[in-house]
This record gives sequence, C-alpha cells and structure tokens, in this order.
Amino acid sequence: MIKSSIERVARTRYVMPVVLALAVIALVVIEGAFQHSRTTLRQGIALTDARLQAGLILQYLTDAETASRAFLINGQEADRVEYRNAISKLAEVQRGAFQLIADVDPQRTVSVEAVRLRIQARVTAMEKWMDAAERGQRTQARLMASSDRGRSSYADLRLEFDLVLGRAAALQDTARGSLFEAIMINRVALHLLVLISVLGLVLFTRQLRYSDEQKARESDYLASQVALRTAELRELAGHLVNTREDERGRLARELHDELGGLFTAMKLELARLRRVTELPTSALERMSGIEQRLNEGIAVKRRIIENLRPSSLDQLGVVSALEVLCQDAASSLGIPITAELQAVCLDKECELTVFRLVQESLTNISKYAQARQVTVRLEPQGNWVRVSVQDDGCGFHAHAVPARHHGLIGMRVRVESHAGHLTITSSPGKGTHIVAELPCKAQSEAQPCEPQEPALR
Repeated sequence: MIKSSIERVARTRYVMPVVLALAVIALVVIEGAFQHSRTTLRQGIALTDARLQAGLILQYLTDAETASRAFLINGQEADRVEYRNAISKLAEVQRGAFQLIADVDPQRTVSVEAVRLRIQARVTAMEKWMDAAERGQRTQARLMASSDRGRSSYADLRLEFDLVLGRAAALQDTARGSLFEAIMINRVALHLLVLISVLGLVLFTRQLRYSDEQKARESDYLASQVALRTAELRELAGHLVNTREDERGRLARELHDELGGLFTAMKLELARLRRVTELPTSALERMSGIEQRLNEGIAVKRRIIENLRPSSLDQLGVVSALEVLCQDAASSLGIPITAELQAVCLDKECELTVFRLVQESLTNISKYAQARQVTVRLEPQGNWVRVSVQDDGCGFHAHAVPARHHGLIGMRVRVESHAGHLTITSSPGKGTHIVAELPCKAQSEAQPCEPQEPALR
C-alpha cells in the first residue's frame, strides 16, 4: 500500500520540481554555511594574530625597558640604540595589533584604549629616563626608574594586557564554537543534499523505466497492429489479384465459348453460301471480304483471350508459356531475349504469378528501358523457386518510383500474396534486375517434376 502510494506520487509532475527546490535550498544552506565558516575562520585567525601581536608588544616593551635601564647604568651607546629600535618596533606592532582587534571586534566588546594609554604612559616614563640620562643626570634618572610608581605602572599594564587578551580569547572561543556549528550545518546540509540527489535519481530512474516500459508496450502494440494491418492488406491485395484473375479467366472463357461459337457459326454460314450456284460474282467477292474480316475478328478474339488468360500456361505449363512469351517479346522488341528456364514445382496460382511478373517486366522494358539485351531465368533453389528478369537498359531510381506507376506495385503484391519476396535492383544507366522468390508447392500437393535442361532461346 505504501509502496504503491509512493509510486503514484513519484509519477506526478510535481515531484521533480519539489526535489529540485529542495536541492536548491540545500545548496543555499551549504553556501551560507561556507561563507559563515570562512568569515568565522578569518576572524579566529585574526584574533590569533592579534594575540601574537599583543605578546610582541609586551616583548618589545620589556626590551625597551631593559635597554633603557642598561643605558642608565653603564651609559653605553649600544644600549641607547637598542632602546630606540625597541621603541620603533613597539609603535609598529602596537598599531597592527590594535587594528586586528578592531577588525575582528567591530562592536568594540574588547576595549584597547586603556592598554594604549598605559603603554603610552610607560613609554613616556622611559623617555624621561633617557632624556635625563642623556643630559648627564644619571642619578636622577636611576631614582625615577627605581621608584615604586614605575613598578606599579608596569604591573597595571600587565593587568590590562591580561584583560584584553582574556577578552580576545573569549571572542576566539566564540568564533571557534561558531566555526564548529557552521561545520555541523555544512555536514547536515551536505547529507541532506546527497539524500535529495539520491532520491531524485531514484525517482527519475523509476520514471524513466516506467516511461520506457510504457513506450515499449505502445511500440509492441503498434508493431502488432501494423503487422495485423499489413497482413490484412496483403490478404486483401491477394484477394483482389485473384479476383481479377478469376474475372479475366471467366471473361476469357465467355469470349471463347460465346464469341468463338458465334464466329464459327458465321464461317459455316459463309461456307453454305459459297455452295449456292446462282450467286453473282460480285456477291462472291463481297463474301470473300466478309470472310477476311471474320478471320481478323477471330485473330483479335484469340489475342484478347491470350492476354486475359494465356492458354499455353494451362495447356503446356509455365516453362513453355514463358518460352512463347519471350519469343513474342523478342519479335516485337527486335532485341535478343535469353530464356534460361528450368522445370519447377509450383501451383497454378504461383505459375500465373510468375507468368504475369515476366510479362509485366517485358512490358516495362518495351516502354522505358531502351535495352539491347534481356535475360529471363527460372530455376529451383531448395524450397523456393527463383524467377528473374534482367536488362541492360537505362535503369531508374528503384526507391523513387512515382505513385501513379502501379506495375511494380502490382508485381510486389502478387509475389507477397504467395508469401514470396520481390527485389528490384536498378540505378540510372546500369539496367534493371527484378528477382522474385516463391515457395515451392507443398509436398503433399506436389507432382514430381521432370528434370530437364535449361531452355535457351
């Protein structure tokens, strides 16, 4: 139940925007924590530097006092130079230390004014010692240096320094705690971002898989529908072809029976008229003309019947019918047609398909090919029968045949209606090669085929 609910939610269109929004929030938190950590770390480093600078202040102040007392005792120039160097360094370090503290403590929670005043007072006292000593008043200078007030001032200075350093240390502890908090925030935000990324990846992968499965189901369904429609169209096309051939055969039979009987009766009537002795010569001449026209009509009738349904195919078989067809085409085209024909085992419908394919191919050659030589082949290949028509004519683009040309489409429909395959290979200037493969007649229905040599014409 929970899993299905999660999956339903995961498939909605609002999941990815929500995941992206959470990821953006996590990134903002991480960036804010990083900036805070960097600021805190910089503040902690500055406090550490300030404490080091404060220690240097005490060191240079001590060095200056030691050098001044040494000068008061022995009056050596080296001690006076050392004192001046210590005072110079003290001023420089003092400015840097106090500026660092001011930078990291803009609220002025740590006051350095008292320390600055006490340092200034101590330096002023030492300057008085050195001035008195340089004027030759060494005894008075020693008395001022050894007074209790000087020691008390130095102790107060150390106390103020300890107070400033203690406050700086407190600030540093606060910065350290803030840094740890920022690191923890970074850690939590990073974990959250990783979890969101993993969740988004899982949801996205699940959605992709679901979409792929849905597309696969739709593709399979469409493929099955296409295959079903293709089979239906192939069956319909085969039915139309068979119906057409049946209608042509019926029409050929009616022409042969009805019109043939009528022509025969007319010839018999003309023969009876010729036996009439009292007919004038002009009538006999007219009868000869009528008989000639009648013979022409019989020839036209025979040609129409042969075009509708070749009688040689039913009477002599496909090999002899193709031989006659190739001889007639060679005579009408005036070019040699080589026929390499072997006996094959095909049913009547397939034999008719082979005949029509060769007939249509030769018709196309006569109309368009401008060929000099044509080769027609019929041969068995295992469980298949292969028929091909090849010419050396001008050729054409096999994949760019205009829709209004139905001859090639009719060939393909005829062949595929018998579960065969049709291949058309052609290109401009390289001739055309049409190959069809049809299944042999089933063994249970097949009659033994007499092997014979290929017929060459």
